[in-house]
Amino acid sequence: MLKAKAINTLTAEFSADLLLWALKMRMQDLLEDRYFDDSKFVAHKGDKREIDYDLIEDLIHFMHNDDHAYRRHMFPAIARCIDSVDHKKDTKHNIFEPAVKNSYKMYIEKFPIRELPDDLDEEMCEQICNKLHDETLQHIQDGIYKD
Repeated sequence: MLKAKAINTLTAEFSADLLLWALKMRMQDLLEDRYFDDSKFVAHKGDKREIDYDLIEDLIHFMHNDDHAYRRHMFPAIARCIDSVDHKKDTKHNIFEPAVKNSYKMYIEKFPIRELPDDLDEEMCEQICNKLHDETLQHIQDGIYKD
């Protein structure tokens, strides 16, 4: 009888500790990415703050490595480019424009740095599209996108 009470007490304590641990982990999951410290990505130049990295390269990296951005925007653009090449049609860099603009919206939502523009200017968008287009054509030529 005494053993059963001790086992029940230990089980109840273990269950409570496990429940508390699970609640802490869930709270951490819910709060993760809610606070973003932009000081690592911004350079102070006098009274001004400027982004301290290559936005073009970072956005391209984000587009390739963020699951949501890749599946929703990048992959369909790459598939359209591959289809055009397979059908011997000319491809233009602007095939990536919707992917770039939509991914940038996701990027600034995920990384809320005040110095980032709300929208990409046309010149920067075109540079990104050109890089993605050239990169995709090179991958097609190298056989990376074969079935």
